Amino acid sequence: MEKQSTLFTGIFGAFIISCGVMVLLPSSQIGALQPQVTWDEGQNSPSDVYPVKLENALGRRPGQSVYAENGCFYCHTQQVRDPQYGADMERGWGVRRTVARDYIFQSVPLLGSTRLGPDLANFGSGTWRNEHHDDRRAPAKRDAAWIYKHLYSPKSNFPDSNCPPYPYLFERKDVGGQPSPDAVAVEGNHQVVPTADARNLAKYLLSLNSSHELKESPTVIKPKEAKK
Repeated sequence: MEKQSTLFTGIFGAFIISCGVMVLLPSSQIGALQPQVTWDEGQNSPSDVYPVKLENALGRRPGQSVYAENGCFYCHTQQVRDPQYGADMERGWGVRRTVARDYIFQSVPLLGSTRLGPDLANFGSGTWRNEHHDDRRAPAKRDAAWIYKHLYSPKSNFPDSNCPPYPYLFERKDVGGQPSPDAVAVEGNHQVVPTADARNLAKYLLSLNSSHELKESPTVIKPKEAKK
């Protein structure tokens, strides 16, 4: 009986210690993080630095849902590593390392664990790129139109892309007067245009931007340098 009591006490003690170290301690360290905003000219609220905050205010993030439902996080991460742990910044995926404060407005951070494709933590920053600065294949701009084209036929952007196509995120419609500027293909009197899910996914990707400097994560590569 005494041995059983000792065993039970040991198991319960291990559980309490594990809970404290793995749950309570991290929560006390980062559970009360608040947005850090430098009130530069033109910035009116934290949503200027954390644009996804506006979507969360509605209690939902449809673009993130489409991203998760299609398994984008299986091949793409959203966490830029410190230079000593990888070449993420050299590849142009970010100008500083990602920290916990970057996710405070995300109910379900999609960090990812495998990189079969590039990291997307700063896809909408305007300085994101994974090509060499003089690579002729590099697009002039990665906007919604570029995203639609990539979703519909990834190899049309990059012949060696491993990304699967997502034709079900598009629909065929009559051309009408003239093709839509968002059409990815025109076949006779019909055009292939993005569905609402594709548009929400594009908005979500373009909202991903953690290039602003934080006190715990200073900018390593200045934005002007990243554009070169």
